Amino acid sequence: MNRNLILLIAAGALGIILLSFDMNQGSFLGMTPPVPADAESHAENPDAERAKAMVARALEYMDEHDAPALIEKVNAGAPEFHQGEFYAFVLDNTGTIVAHPIDPSWVGVDDQTGTDADGNAFLARMAAAAAGNPGGSWFEYRWPNPVTGEVSTKSSWIVMRDGHVVGVGIYLEEK
Repeated sequence: MNRNLILLIAAGALGIILLSFDMNQGSFLGMTPPVPADAESHAENPDAERAKAMVARALEYMDEHDAPALIEKVNAGAPEFHQGEFYAFVLDNTGTIVAHPIDPSWVGVDDQTGTDADGNAFLARMAAAAAGNPGGSWFEYRWPNPVTGEVSTKSSWIVMRDGHVVGVGIYLEEK
């Protein structure tokens, strides 16, 4: 076959794949991954401000001490970083959970061993979203609420600092 024809077919196929990926907002081959949330949808939510404030306190603590000290404090369930359904969590830069005050069995979980409530791997994407948004961003996924026990959409404010993602989530009302 003509080399130019092969290149044209390959370029067309790549274009279709990229168009499909873009039109489905990150979906590829039928997989719809959790994605960064629309920040404006959280603008007037008091829970969103509370989550952001807890992340800010966690980052201040990390700046004053260091990342291992914050990780220890979060894993211990310190009240400044765990208040009911509001709790800080920490991932490393690859998306492995290094601090989780609700369930210590999550420490060490990564995309290979853990998923959200719908079975979607999301931790590496969360770390990448934090790395790509130095000022912080919202990231949505499905997660059990520790107070109600119900699975719902959780939107976490995430910030990467010193190779760690610090986050606090809010549970959104189901529509």
